[in-house]
Amino acid sequence: MVVKFLKASGSFKGVFYNTDKIGQGKAELMAAANFEALQGLGEIRPIDYANYLDAVTARNKGVSQPQLHVAISTTGRSHDKNQLTTIAVAWLEKMGYGKQPYLIIFHKDTENNHVHIVSTRIDQEGRKISSDFERVRAVRALNQVMGVDEVQTVQNDLEHAMSYRFSNLAQFKLILENMGYTLKDHDLIKFGKKLAEVDMEKLGFRDPDDKRAAQLKAIFKKYTPRYDTAGFRDYMKTKMGVELIFHAKDGKPAYGYTIIDHAQKNVYKGGTVLPLKELLAVQGVATSTQKHQQINQKTREDNQHSPQQPGNASQKPNESFQFSPQEFQININISNDVDDESIHGPRRHRKKKARTNHR
Repeated sequence: MVVKFLKASGSFKGVFYNTDKIGQGKAELMAAANFEALQGLGEIRPIDYANYLDAVTARNKGVSQPQLHVAISTTGRSHDKNQLTTIAVAWLEKMGYGKQPYLIIFHKDTENNHVHIVSTRIDQEGRKISSDFERVRAVRALNQVMGVDEVQTVQNDLEHAMSYRFSNLAQFKLILENMGYTLKDHDLIKFGKKLAEVDMEKLGFRDPDDKRAAQLKAIFKKYTPRYDTAGFRDYMKTKMGVELIFHAKDGKPAYGYTIIDHAQKNVYKGGTVLPLKELLAVQGVATSTQKHQQINQKTREDNQHSPQQPGNASQKPNESFQFSPQEFQININISNDVDDESIHGPRRHRKKKARTNHR
């Protein structure tokens, strides 16, 4: 299960987004709490909820984006609308929003059941509800609601990362980075907090499988002519469980790439499988600075939205294969919510262009 903060706003657009869904028969209002002044109305309209939230928010003019719009999603239909609503109410309480006016709307038109929450960040006394380390607290609050042992989850992730065949520390760090962690000296860090220490002597550097490298080379040569760089990268990740991470510096073209073979747990220096120039030449892709920058920015963005579940041939092109059995958060993707503009708007925009990071 995952909690996601959706697009911030200076008004309460989330009310209308969700009530429009209700009007289309794609969603259902599950809870409208703490709207006391509206209880006397015979029929409460979306504008009434929005105006009420505006009235509460008006007590503090110093917050430019007061809307709280959050989605909590589960895997498929593993939680029904009532269970998700109960989870959302408990999460709001732990986050300090239990006494706030809020709406909980169940969305039922995607592969993964999920609820949207809309509220205001300003309380009845005009004080802003704390947003310090908000995303960290949000994950922890959901973990607590679901009874997840975070310490054990981190340990499981670390052990899974160490199960890969990698030949140097940089490759191991790259695996961890794709799982959302940072390794600094011996400290394993996520959300800016040290979560564990890594015994560097137990890393067990191992060369990746040569036979698998030869197999990947054959796959690359077969499929690269069919795609541009972004398309090939997405195909390999979603269908083959093989992730390509391009490296660049200071806005310059990529100088190399790394292959993380999640399917068989190998990490390769890309050039040992297929030189970068040959990879790009076969695809006929321009090697401009902008093109290379786009590839790895998309890598970052995909990792932020990806489920931590094995990929398979039935996955859709925009769903990413991931390798962690369970991330620090309870992590179920809501990328299948094709109606959620805050998630899919950027993906539609970059549909034909991938991006690069500057590692």
